[in-house]
Amino acid sequence: MMNIWHGLLFLLVLVTISEGKLNVLLIVADDLRPSLGCYGYEPLITPNIDLLASQSVVFNRTYAQQAICGPSRASFLTSRRPNTTHVYDQHTYWRKRGGNFTTLPQHFKNNGYVTFSVGKIFHPGAASGKTDDYPYSWSVPPYHPSTQQYKMAKVCPGPDGKLYMNIVCPVDVIAMPEKTLPDLQSTQHALQIMQNVSRFPEQPFFLAVGYHKPHIPLKYPREYLNLYPLDKIHLAPDPLMSNDIRTY
Repeated sequence: MMNIWHGLLFLLVLVTISEGKLNVLLIVADDLRPSLGCYGYEPLITPNIDLLASQSVVFNRTYAQQAICGPSRASFLTSRRPNTTHVYDQHTYWRKRGGNFTTLPQHFKNNGYVTFSVGKIFHPGAASGKTDDYPYSWSVPPYHPSTQQYKMAKVCPGPDGKLYMNIVCPVDVIAMPEKTLPDLQSTQHALQIMQNVSRFPEQPFFLAVGYHKPHIPLKYPREYLNLYPLDKIHLAPDPLMSNDIRTY
């Protein structure tokens, strides 16, 4: 049986070479489980990740050190277990509780790289010192998409024509606040950073891009709904339900 870490998925991409040093792109997706084509899961259409996986090392046995964001991110970004960082919740900063441990981006920064954080890399707030661990880990203050503030906004259309605060719903991006979505903003900002740093090929960079999705609340562009017609969606079997139970 395959055991795969599904709390967070992180992808390490070596982008280009700068003066003999590799530039690094770290992509983190929140709550992305292995329901992906590259893991043999056919119902979902995931061509971009599948393409990346086809050119990469794919791990089939990886394990989350903790089940929630703050401790898990502190663990893999410091390469230490939660019983070393002493982070078990969303409010504890490892530098104050466990020790002044060097993080992955901090190591690159200490070795001549310029480091950037876009979106959700460390768990924001108290769990990262209310600074996303800046300036220890990052050369410039981390970027967070402005539209994340609307994550609980009433933007999901109901059958009565009114807007509701659904956990999951398709939306028309042009109708959203600021006419975009958080992860779209993060992607555009990351692309802008890469364009800017390309003008300085002698300077190696470490760019971490953290996507909030598929963590709920999940608002996604309506066009993706067309990829999954309802008549093609089947409920997963419930192993705890007896076949003898009558349905009405």
